[in-house]
Amino acid sequence: IETRKEDVNVSPEYIQEICRSVIDLLKPQAQAKGLELQAELDETIPLYMCNRDRISQMLINLIENAIKYTEKGYVKVKCKNQDSFLEIIVEDTGIGIPEDSRERIFERFYRVDKGRSRKAGGTGLGLSIVKHILMLYDGRVSVTRGEECGSRFTVILPYGHKTIVH
Repeated sequence: IETRKEDVNVSPEYIQEICRSVIDLLKPQAQAKGLELQAELDETIPLYMCNRDRISQMLINLIENAIKYTEKGYVKVKCKNQDSFLEIIVEDTGIGIPEDSRERIFERFYRVDKGRSRKAGGTGLGLSIVKHILMLYDGRVSVTRGEECGSRFTVILPYGHKTIVH
């Protein structure tokens, strides 16, 4: 993924359908922790030229992290059609990410808190993979504090001549 400038095996996809599939896949994980996995999916999002597996992987990484680091409350996935881009938000009521670590969490193997991460498991590659998948679509990801607490990851996928199907 890191060396490629464009994705391969792309086809027209409804991103909201990919979101729905990933949410269905991860719902048992959330329920096992007593979490509510919520979805607000905008049905006006046009077809998007993408590799379904890569977009699914990006969503799985973001949503699984939210579930992993949330002990109570919810994980919410929003998919919105904006004027020139598609916006995906994954927000949780978890432990949050310290402001001084927010840029570094997208680096390979970076862990905010080694003890916390060891307990939760994982390799420290998930968010790096998210970043590299988005680069294939000229997209980006950022993280801020959630509305109530926790974290809010915002993915921007621009519409363009290579990506949107009219």
